[in-house]
Amino acid sequence: MSRLATQAAGLLLPLFALLAVPGMVFAQDKTAEAKTGWGPPTVSYSADMVFTNDRGRSRTARLYYTAKRQRLEYSAGKEIVAIVFDHAANRAYQLLLNGRGWRPVRAIKPQFNFGMSDPASKREKVAEERMAGMTVIKYRVTSKTSVGDIFEGFGWVDKNRIIVKMVGKVTRGKRSQKLTMVLQKLKIGAVDPSLFVVPKEYKKLPPLKK
Repeated sequence: MSRLATQAAGLLLPLFALLAVPGMVFAQDKTAEAKTGWGPPTVSYSADMVFTNDRGRSRTARLYYTAKRQRLEYSAGKEIVAIVFDHAANRAYQLLLNGRGWRPVRAIKPQFNFGMSDPASKREKVAEERMAGMTVIKYRVTSKTSVGDIFEGFGWVDKNRIIVKMVGKVTRGKRSQKLTMVLQKLKIGAVDPSLFVVPKEYKKLPPLKK
């Protein structure tokens, strides 16, 4: 696993280095998406993703989402790290906000919800509920990422296809981890484009070692 992958795994399951390898990709089946109305979010937004394991330990990452670009910010020790994915330009890079440095990394399409947005995932509508002042639909879901991680549990989805909550179990090989993810401070609307570019004053750093 690359150093970047290790850092991202530490982001979402620090406690828990089990999940969220950056190599997970969206299997974007446009035909299936058109038929089911299921797929990635249909709007731009920003939110805190709060991940909690079965021991009650939590970590938070800040997600800035647009259809073509995403930015994930998190703490790694004393450093604040941002990974920017620019699918329009087919590139990705890492920003060290405290150190004011940056480096290119392998361009990939991240998957922040363990395959749940994939039109190929299995889902069953359970109920319509109210959550944080909005109407959401609760689904029973089984999904799989490109690296073989399997999520089994429940997902709550708003009208914009934003997954606002997930509760379930993620399995990788013989290891499994109970996990809850809740979105907080959700703001739907345009995201500042400057978040997806490298600041001019940042120094280019050596590539990450594999």
